[in-house]
Parts: sequence; C-alpha cells; structure tokens
Amino acid sequence: MQHFPGAAQRGISLIELLSTLGLIGVGLAVALPWLGDFNAGAQLRGSTHQWMTTLATARSSAVSSAQVVVACPAQEDHCLRTPWWHQGWILFLDGDRNGERDAAEPILLRDTGQTGVQIAGSSGRPRIRYLPDGSSEGSNVTLTFCNRGGAASARTIVVNNAGRARTGSATAAQAATACAGIGA
Repeated sequence: MQHFPGAAQRGISLIELLSTLGLIGVGLAVALPWLGDFNAGAQLRGSTHQWMTTLATARSSAVSSAQVVVACPAQEDHCLRTPWWHQGWILFLDGDRNGERDAAEPILLRDTGQTGVQIAGSSGRPRIRYLPDGSSEGSNVTLTFCNRGGAASARTIVVNNAGRARTGSATAAQAATACAGIGA
C-alpha cells in the first residue's frame, strides 16, 4: 500500500474505539446512581408540593364555603382509620361535622394512590380537619414522606393548629415509620 505525503487519513483504529467506549462506560457507571438519587429526590419533592397544594386548597375551601373540610385516607370514597395516606385519600366538605363522608357531602379532591412514595400520618390523627376560620382543630398533624431514597431523604409536612402547613426534614423516628417496608 502506497502512502502519499500530505494525504489525510480517515477513520479510527480499533484501539481508539475501545478506549472511547471504555471511557463512556466508566462515565455512565459513575452517573447512573447519581441520576437515580436525583430522580428519587424529585419524586419526593413533587409529592410534598402536591400535598402542600392540597392542604392550601382544603384551607381555602373551608374559609370560602364557611364549612368544615376534611382530608382523610380513603378507599372507595370512605375514610379509613389508618395512618397511611399513600394508598388513596379524599378531601370533602363535612356538612354535619362528624368527620365521616356521607353520600350527600361533595368530594373536592381525590387521589387513588401514590406509586413509589409512602406517606405516614401522625398516630392517632387519621384526619386533617379545617374549620371555617381556616384553623385546624386538634393537635398538630405530621405527614412523613419516604421513597427509595430512604430515611436520609424523608420529608415532613406539619399542619399546626392555626391551619398553616410547613415542610421540613423528618426525624429519625418519623423516617423509620414512613420508610418501613421500602427497600432503600
């Protein structure tokens, strides 16, 4: 084979190709776990933001309708006595103020369940009730959110007696409860 001076060579060698593929493989091996953690964090943030919006809607609806509004874990439009909210919940006007949804009481919002996020409520507080003045009766209620990111990334929403909701990091005990059963 004759080489001509000044002629440009085209193509790549097998060694160059394998080296490039090796570098890409190492880069992906480093980046993929980080991307998974990023996705898990985004999922948790999205879930807590959705809940903050739901709680703001509940409080606003109670004030504007001058009626009690209740959020509760639910199945088939009936409140359940469970601390687990990720299996579905409803938000409804509680005209008779009994904390249970009756057939004539309208459902304002409904969620049939969250995938990948577990939500545990405060023990002994299976309902969140907003009064017509916007307050939330009873003791503070805490919702703790956990996903495959585990206890280290668990988040909370606390609703105080004035009806205001705030987000924060979960305590070790809250995270242990909410993250139970998640293979993180």
